[in-house]
Amino acid sequence: MNTKEKAVQAQIILGNEVFKQVLTDLEASLVQQWKNSDTTEERESCWLKIDALRSVTEDLKALIHNDKIENN
Repeated sequence: MNTKEKAVQAQIILGNEVFKQVLTDLEASLVQQWKNSDTTEERESCWLKIDALRSVTEDLKALIHNDKIENN
């Protein structure tokens, strides 16, 4: 799959309402778990998961951005 195709697929994923809702729900759940955690380890685990979710979104946005740079 070339860069253009990857960018198109990334844009479809980021625009998908179900995907966006799942990310929102997961993050809200992890924040709640973080607030209710009893140990530093539990809080750290929640934070790492939140950071990973955000990283996935940022990686998809980077694919789109890189394609725009390459094709301009």
